[in-house]
Amino acid sequence: MARIAHLADLHFGEGSEAAAEALAADIRTQAPDAVVVSGDLTRRARPAEFSAALAFLEALEAPLLIVPGNHDIPRGDVLARFLDPRRRWRAARPGALRDVLSLPGLRLIGLDSVSRAQWHLDWAAGAISAPRRAGLDAALARPGEAMTIVTCHHPLRHPAWAAHRRAPRHAEPTIALLREHGVAALLCGHLHRAAVTVLGAGGPLQVVAPSALSPRGLGCPNGWNLIIAEAGRCRVILRERGGDGWTAQPLDPA
Repeated sequence: MARIAHLADLHFGEGSEAAAEALAADIRTQAPDAVVVSGDLTRRARPAEFSAALAFLEALEAPLLIVPGNHDIPRGDVLARFLDPRRRWRAARPGALRDVLSLPGLRLIGLDSVSRAQWHLDWAAGAISAPRRAGLDAALARPGEAMTIVTCHHPLRHPAWAAHRRAPRHAEPTIALLREHGVAALLCGHLHRAAVTVLGAGGPLQVVAPSALSPRGLGCPNGWNLIIAEAGRCRVILRERGGDGWTAQPLDPA
């Protein structure tokens, strides 16, 4: 059995220090074997925001798997966004940017779903290009682990309450790849609200984390998901911060 702390949308640069301290304390009470972060460590991809986010994550003293979100590339600096959008991301701490994290009986694989631009106005929507899918295919094809979980920032299919949002480009071929390799779960964020769905009959779970620290939580409390991976299956427990402390409830597929 593995216990995974699943976070997303920390948005360092807009949350409070008190909220970060409360989040870290609650994660430690659950003694996770690993921490998976599904993107948006920062608000504006500024070096100070990356430094604060990574200091927070390293202090949790658990193995980390981190992927970028759309807020982790420059927004206003168009030249940087197009020429080298992940320069600040790489500079923050190259050692944190592993693509695969192995635990006993389990492997966690990171997938970058961030796109620098779109042919429509929602540039935050993301994309999984052919080279990214090829890299994922190669990683999934390596044998040896009993169970595989993939993480990216963008949900590949949105729950009903977010049906107006655009899915990342090439989402469906990516789902087909996950299904082909028997991936157990896809962990993601972006929507600032927790949800669990199934990507097709018998397909992997898609687990969306709530906003961990950002006050822009669509009216939902800040929180995180505790993923319990055992015997080829994942159980999801949503932990939310309220006025009286932290609450926990199981999240079942909608």
